[in-house]
Amino acid sequence: MRKKLLVTYVILILMAVGIASFSFWSRGYSYINKQSENVYLMKAEILGDTFANTEIEEEKDYKNFVDDYSQKYKIRITLISNDGTVIADSSTNKQLENHKNREEVKGALLGKKVTVKRYSSTMRQMYIYSAVPAKTGGFTGVLRVSVPLSYLNGLNHNFYHSLVFSVVTCLFLAIIVAIYFTKLISKPIDDISRAANQISNGNYDIKIYTREKDQLGQLVHSFNIMTGNLKSSMKKLTRRNIELEAILSSMQSGVVAIDDSNSILFHNNSFSNIIELQESNLVSKSIYNVARNALIFEVIDLVREKHETVVREGSLSLKEDKIIRVTATRLVKETGRDLGVLIILENITQMKKLENMRRDFVSNVTHELKTPLTSIRGFIDTLKGGAIQDEVVAKRFLDIIDIEAERLHILIQDILLLSEIESKGDKETKDCDITHTISDVIELLQPKMTDKVYIIFDNNSNIRPFPCNPDRMKQLFINLLDNAIKYTEEGSVRIQCKEKQDKLFISISDTGIGIEEKYLDRIFERFYRVDKGRSRKMGGTGLGLSIVKHIVELYNGKINVYSTSGVGTTFEIWLPYGK
Repeated sequence: MRKKLLVTYVILILMAVGIASFSFWSRGYSYINKQSENVYLMKAEILGDTFANTEIEEEKDYKNFVDDYSQKYKIRITLISNDGTVIADSSTNKQLENHKNREEVKGALLGKKVTVKRYSSTMRQMYIYSAVPAKTGGFTGVLRVSVPLSYLNGLNHNFYHSLVFSVVTCLFLAIIVAIYFTKLISKPIDDISRAANQISNGNYDIKIYTREKDQLGQLVHSFNIMTGNLKSSMKKLTRRNIELEAILSSMQSGVVAIDDSNSILFHNNSFSNIIELQESNLVSKSIYNVARNALIFEVIDLVREKHETVVREGSLSLKEDKIIRVTATRLVKETGRDLGVLIILENITQMKKLENMRRDFVSNVTHELKTPLTSIRGFIDTLKGGAIQDEVVAKRFLDIIDIEAERLHILIQDILLLSEIESKGDKETKDCDITHTISDVIELLQPKMTDKVYIIFDNNSNIRPFPCNPDRMKQLFINLLDNAIKYTEEGSVRIQCKEKQDKLFISISDTGIGIEEKYLDRIFERFYRVDKGRSRKMGGTGLGLSIVKHIVELYNGKINVYSTSGVGTTFEIWLPYGK
């Protein structure tokens, strides 16, 4: 900008100075020539008057006159008679040719005052001649003065050098002034340009100061207002972007937006995690190269075809098979123009598992409740049908009804206990003497013992009290020991309890029928029984081990089971003291 402005100024100055110089030179040259002619003509007139008043007695006085005044005025003087004969010439003593035909002589002889420029054959150079009529005593003719044209050219040359010096000086001064004013005028523009560069680099705190009150001052003022507004807008936009990124980052669902050409506009980390990609930045990549899943492609096509939100569920086969829910909707501007498609991926694998577990649980509870209720209702109908009259049969049926009612009671109690552990956790915690709790449970289960089964308890009195709910811990031992006694026809049930690595270690092993290895992974599932007939016969609900596992997990512990069919089963529990 500054260079352009300076070049413009210089061009204008050069044009102005050039035009002025040409005009001044033309007029000055003409003026000098005209004035020179007038001066020499005036000198000729003065010399003519002087010559007329001079007394001429001899021929040599003519020569003396022209020589004296030639030296005085530094000009050439010639006296020419009416017939053209040169009487005297200050430049030579030789007799010159007849000058009657000279232009200036002709004019003077006619009584005119003449000035001409022509080549002098005598002096062999250009001369300017001024001639006037002259008369004295015995002479009538022409008095002519002349000077070499080189003299006038010398004046013109001096004038030319003076003019060039003046022009160069003025041009130099004008350029300096132009540079100064260019800087002065362009400074606000340069400030605006530098400020704009800093703004483009992200510095919105820049501000321009100027004393100008004209259009540039108004431009600077408007620029400062624009910078302030831009800073405010960028702060809002940055804050909104941070909030949006925080929202997207905190979402468990994968979010991705694509444009009309299927290029990714933005996405969150959950999207990369769900489709199991290591790349953190997928922007500008094609969705077809990133998420190679027919369900996602189908949903995208449906949204573009139907122009409405589409929800589909399906599988995603990667390292681990997943069940996903894909929700897609149009991205639309306020003007109604489509920008692309917004896709939300939800990993519903766990939710589907929970739904299946809930469905299985309801089915199992229904079945477990239905079996004793059907039995009870059957016996009641039999009693109503007349069997109640037979005291022996009636008593046996009532005993069976009592057993089934007890089964229902135990089942409901276990379900309620399991629900309570899952929902409420454990708020009633206190230091529990584990050895004392085990002793109480052994005593409680003593009536179920037979002569062929006995319990071995390796009592360790040095065990620290464990912080827990004593009722929960008692239920854990009841369920494990009850199972061990039920499924041990002959042999022993051994209980060990000790501290290991700041953990409470509990081991309960039996020499019972054992469990086949293929069933071990499922024994902690609700209502799962390895031998359903035997379990029901012994009054089991199928919830005992599930309750045990929930209690162990309640205290951040782990439970392992080892079993060999026909040899026995061992349960090992690790409970950390620091919960």
